[in-house]
Amino acid sequence: MEVIQSATSEAENWRLAQINSEVTEENANTPLPELLYRLPQRPFCRFDALWKGDDTRYGGGLVIENEDGTTTFGSFVSNRSLSPLHAEFGTLLWAMKSSLFLGHELMAFESDCLQLVRLIEEEEE
Repeated sequence: MEVIQSATSEAENWRLAQINSEVTEENANTPLPELLYRLPQRPFCRFDALWKGDDTRYGGGLVIENEDGTTTFGSFVSNRSLSPLHAEFGTLLWAMKSSLFLGHELMAFESDCLQLVRLIEEEEE
């Protein structure tokens, strides 16, 4: 239950962090700028890994929001990985397999690991 509460809290914190709320109040008559937040396409899956250097295991979790707004949570534990990046990549693979197992043919994946995102988005030379 603690993992679910933590995943829910992390998902909400991530969602709030995506909203750019920098509004300068120079003049009360100045129109407010549009928020740079766009609603995520559904279904989407947010995932994150847990890794500690001296631990023999690593773990990961996911939160899937379906088209109808329902939410699915999941977590796993596995044998130690070489680095935090390996743990994030292993968690992404697990999240992809899980979404296929749940019957999703389309899924948008979201991560807080910038290094992983950059590796995936990098064009081959």
